[in-house]
Amino acid sequence: MKRESAIAGVVLNYLPTATNYALAIAYIVVLTRYIPLTQYGYYNALFAIVNAIGSLIPIPGISGAIAREGAIEYIRGGNIRPYFAALVFMSLIMAIIYAAVLVIAIPIYLINGIPHWLLGTVYIYLGTVVAQSLAGALGLYLWLMGRVVTQGAGSTVNMLLMRFLEVLLIVVMRNVYAIAISTLIGSVAQLLYYLGNIKDLVSPILGIGIITSRVKYILEFGFQSWILGYMGILSFSLFTYLVYRYLGPDATGIYGLAAAMVNAVIALGPAVSTVLNSRVSHGLGLGIDVRSIFRDFAIPTFIASAIMVQLIVLALPILPRLGIINGDYVRSIPYASALFASAPFAVAVTVYTSYYWVIGKGWYALVANLVGLGIGLAMYVLLHILGLYMAVVSNYVMYIVILTFFWVLEKWNIMNSTVSIIGLSTFLTLISSWTLPLNDPPITWPAMQLITITITIISLYIVKPLPKSLLDQLPRFARPLLIPFTK
Repeated sequence: MKRESAIAGVVLNYLPTATNYALAIAYIVVLTRYIPLTQYGYYNALFAIVNAIGSLIPIPGISGAIAREGAIEYIRGGNIRPYFAALVFMSLIMAIIYAAVLVIAIPIYLINGIPHWLLGTVYIYLGTVVAQSLAGALGLYLWLMGRVVTQGAGSTVNMLLMRFLEVLLIVVMRNVYAIAISTLIGSVAQLLYYLGNIKDLVSPILGIGIITSRVKYILEFGFQSWILGYMGILSFSLFTYLVYRYLGPDATGIYGLAAAMVNAVIALGPAVSTVLNSRVSHGLGLGIDVRSIFRDFAIPTFIASAIMVQLIVLALPILPRLGIINGDYVRSIPYASALFASAPFAVAVTVYTSYYWVIGKGWYALVANLVGLGIGLAMYVLLHILGLYMAVVSNYVMYIVILTFFWVLEKWNIMNSTVSIIGLSTFLTLISSWTLPLNDPPITWPAMQLITITITIISLYIVKPLPKSLLDQLPRFARPLLIPFTK
């Protein structure tokens, strides 16, 4: 099988994120119009618990370790069918264990005040678990071969169908069951798409040999991947759960919507990492220096995340006037604005963490993430009396602690022009985001946001931090837009 284009790979793995949030506008409109805030808060609290339970199952990490080794074997011309079989085998084990644990955990949901009538969404999610587990295995098989275009296209199919059905079913059903059903159907569609694009299916039994013969390696890298892969889900779930316990379902709904909006930018990190890490794995297999590969992907990503946040914050106050956010949900806008500036930090953490895992420094990345999460959660627990903004600030603390760990190894030099422009862009993003909630109603809007965007663009033009190789990863029509900012 051929290795697919890096250009198309980047575009297709960005596309699910872009599609998600383009259609999410319609989703937010119907969500805030037809689903009560308290009901949405309970739903977020329930799935915060569900996702936290899922994070305790290490099998996805083991599958990631198998895929990493398979990618190295593939680029060297070896036989990868046993790796494919091992991925499918582990996905089936994952589906069985996760589904069983979710049912067993029903008393936990009820003890935490989740209404009985909402438990049906958990049963629907059991089907989603099976579909996502199998689709995940097939996606990793595509990834290890460098077929990131097909992998990204499957995710896009999932997102398109899920968001379309969410909007349709919320209008019809007017409750959170619409979200659960849409998620299930989207996951099944992704699985079917992958099955249609992978012709050489194998028996899962053939993968047992790979698992048993490389058990020490798989457990070591698998454990790292398991924890690192769930850090984002775990941190969101734990913060959401604590908000629910301290402030109630209404505040949970506000925090959940704010976090969902911010994820429009944070999702850029995993999208880039998908393509980047496939290329890095192949580079390791060929024995080449992978640091240049990392820089070519990371620098544009860090800058793009800062610009995206500034543009979104500029638009936030308009959303209620356009009818995109309605009713009590309007209260989420100041919190979303404050939380948005943490997105570039989150993107940097995601990209560095996944890269460190691929190159064999996963233990270091794991310690950094665990310490950061622990300090962030501890700060919120100790100071939760300060309200919902304290949850926002605790997210910043978590990311800054993690990046401090990476700084110790990377030794970023602030005198370097690229490092300086990334730092300046991030600082301007903080100003843009925090002047909105600090002046509510926002008397500085939109002047302050326009000023920060202008300074950012001018600085990028002067420094020209983007690598020339970026142009080769873009469609030809888009290249002239970035040439003025390229070395």
